[in-house]
Amino acid sequence: MRGVYLLVLVLIFLTGCASTTKTPIHKIINSDIVRTKVVLLERDNVEFAYQKAAVRAFEAELLKKPVTFAIRSTFSGKEIDFVLITRKEVQKIPAEIPQEIVRIGEESDINTLIVLEPLKVNFSEGSSKRGEEFCVTRRAEVLIGAKVFETKTGNLIFGGVYEGKAKARQCSKGIRRTDELPSKDALILKALRRAAIKFAGEFWSSL
Repeated sequence: MRGVYLLVLVLIFLTGCASTTKTPIHKIINSDIVRTKVVLLERDNVEFAYQKAAVRAFEAELLKKPVTFAIRSTFSGKEIDFVLITRKEVQKIPAEIPQEIVRIGEESDINTLIVLEPLKVNFSEGSSKRGEEFCVTRRAEVLIGAKVFETKTGNLIFGGVYEGKAKARQCSKGIRRTDELPSKDALILKALRRAAIKFAGEFWSSL
């Protein structure tokens, strides 16, 4: 049993070290303290409420320090401090240009900046009949662009598009029921969290 436990730890550690093929963020910014914030690059085709929810979901996941980071820090002997600056209102950025990145960095005293761009937030509901049962299925799918910049020059460190999906189904005999299904907003929020988890994992493994 002890051998299995040690094997699990080693696998977790190796997973956490997957980002060593690229330069860690703390080396790029030349600081053991990574100070950042999340700002929004607004899109007209996505409801603002969902864009705001995306920012909050990404902030929440970034604040969860993963076990892999703690193990990697223990093995390497180098602890990187992470500070996330949050504010009540979502801050918007007009454009992803170096001048704006540098300006926000100077105003907020941060050395990195995370820019979110919600690309797609979709919700759908469909019904089907299976024998005597009526089934209702709800689906949510989101695509969130997320980029990390260093604020001294406004250069991009890394970025990508992060997908999140959520699905729920309720079947009942004779009638169409939806009373046990999550609401549209709840399902979209679940999809946003799943996209945020993917980004946060990449961010923490890159510190």
